Amino acid sequence: MRARTWIVAFCLAMAGLAATARAQSPDDALANLWTTLCLGAAPGSELAARCTEIANGGPGSRDSSASGNFLGEIPGQGRAATRDGSPDQDELRTELGAGWSAFASADVGRLERRNGVNEAPFDGDTWALSAGLDWAPRADWRLGLLLNHAREDLDFLGSGGDTRTRYTGAMLMAGWMATDALSVDAYGGRLQGNYDLRRAIDYTLLSGVSVQALATARADADRTLAGIGATWSRPAGAWEWQLSGGLDWQETQIEAYREAGGAGLALVVPGRTITSRRGRVDVGLARTFSTTWGIWQPLARLGWRHEFANPARPLAVSFAADAGNTPIVFDTDDADANWGEAGLGAVFVFTGGHSAFVEWRTRFGHAFLDERMLAVGWRIELP
Repeated sequence: MRARTWIVAFCLAMAGLAATARAQSPDDALANLWTTLCLGAAPGSELAARCTEIANGGPGSRDSSASGNFLGEIPGQGRAATRDGSPDQDELRTELGAGWSAFASADVGRLERRNGVNEAPFDGDTWALSAGLDWAPRADWRLGLLLNHAREDLDFLGSGGDTRTRYTGAMLMAGWMATDALSVDAYGGRLQGNYDLRRAIDYTLLSGVSVQALATARADADRTLAGIGATWSRPAGAWEWQLSGGLDWQETQIEAYREAGGAGLALVVPGRTITSRRGRVDVGLARTFSTTWGIWQPLARLGWRHEFANPARPLAVSFAADAGNTPIVFDTDDADANWGEAGLGAVFVFTGGHSAFVEWRTRFGHAFLDERMLAVGWRIELP
């Protein structure tokens, strides 16, 4: 009997430790801490007024007010940092003639975040502009400089919150044609940017008290990225098989920030670093057509991606008006671990040293983040 009692006690203790080890959702974390953090609210402050309303708000007031703070938008602010930031494949082309060339490209895309537990879903729009110079000292070597400006606009569903990011910077690129069939390329660079953040606060208690407010902030950010890849080509008449693979690394650092506004519910958010290490493999099939104005090569591509980094991790925030700085701790969600990518495009080579490309690509088989993008570009060989 005593042994059975010890076994039950041991199992209950292990279950308690496991529950403690698991971080709560943002809503549960805040709902469970109202009593504690309200002790740090200065008498007469807006936070103290919110605490009094919640204490007298009737059944479910803690849960309702917690969910109405939309803390799940905070980890979502960094989620777009996990999208692919590598240059377009045409910008990495190594099979160019010796000499100088200039190029420019633009892309527009759509992001959709769904199915997360601790991160708010969103719809997002992205676009980027790039321009640069290539120098090929020989036909099999190439060095390039790429200037890039990118924007990501996220609109969170179920609230009026949004995130606007801007990044501007430069990347160095290099390529080597090891053989007629094998090329190797690499890139690395850094972009500096900022985040404009708006977190909507919206809840109504059973007592009839309703709070609608907006908490805003601005934070600086840095994004560092690098990658290396190889492409093997096998022509078969006018057809060409392509097999490529590589590794991409990206790290985004978002500085700590303090929200303004929020009707007493403004937050202090610590600095964060979001790291992505991604492997990629693509198989492509191209067909070359000759015309009076030059040649064009349509291409279909199917690929696989694997994320080696960016697991779920705890994030601790606090209310700016809480003198006790009570941490509200919750987990981010895991990133997509595996997904596919499909693309359709074409390269056009005109007489006179001009070329262009267009490509549409989409992700599939994802768990959380869907993305579609259209990219176009133009290249001019300089005399």
